[in-house]
Amino acid sequence: MVGGSELTTILTPEGRSLSLQHFVGWGGPSVVQLMKRTMEILGTELTGRRVLEIGYGHGEMSSFFALLGAHVVAVDTHDVALPGAIAEATRWGVRDRIEFVVYSGDPREIRQADFDIAFSKSVLLLIPQLETFLRAISAKLRPDGQVAFIENGFHNPLAVLGRRIIHLLRRNQANDYPGVAMYNWRLPVYLSPARIDTIRNVFEVREVRRVESPHWYLIHGLKKTANKLP
Repeated sequence: MVGGSELTTILTPEGRSLSLQHFVGWGGPSVVQLMKRTMEILGTELTGRRVLEIGYGHGEMSSFFALLGAHVVAVDTHDVALPGAIAEATRWGVRDRIEFVVYSGDPREIRQADFDIAFSKSVLLLIPQLETFLRAISAKLRPDGQVAFIENGFHNPLAVLGRRIIHLLRRNQANDYPGVAMYNWRLPVYLSPARIDTIRNVFEVREVRRVESPHWYLIHGLKKTANKLP
């Protein structure tokens, strides 16, 4: 469990204290714990670095990376939450460091490249052709680029069944994104050993961390160099 403000805050390069609970949003202490570890790996001095955020949601994580000095390109497949994401970035004074992009879900459409970091939270479970998607992400990274994925793991089968029923009743839509179909939530593909192996096929995975709750994982890796490609 995460406890104490010293474990849930991050300092910007200017010494500003940021609450991980705010920027992580939903997911609870487990995700805060994994995000804390993510920043231990990536570092909190991101000035001059380029971050690709896959799934900007309501803009909290985009703003977080920008507050640490990064230039952020944040992509999502719908514009329902775009006004709120822009408002969040504006509120933190980092709108000029974030480019929000609505795309089809194919990373090849992202015109920018040479990213230092690619980050996602609870996105990969929605990707049916995961290896194809990840290879397209890898192509956008610098040779020494890194990835950090915080993703849902399989948990209690009854909870999974309940979630499927809820999404059926909601017509496969999430309350936070009205009108947006969560396209494969009826049969959710949680992070599994096979899907972790898929990530390993594409990236040089350095760490796979599961929190006490088996519902959340952190996968950190590096772009594979040419001589390490399969």
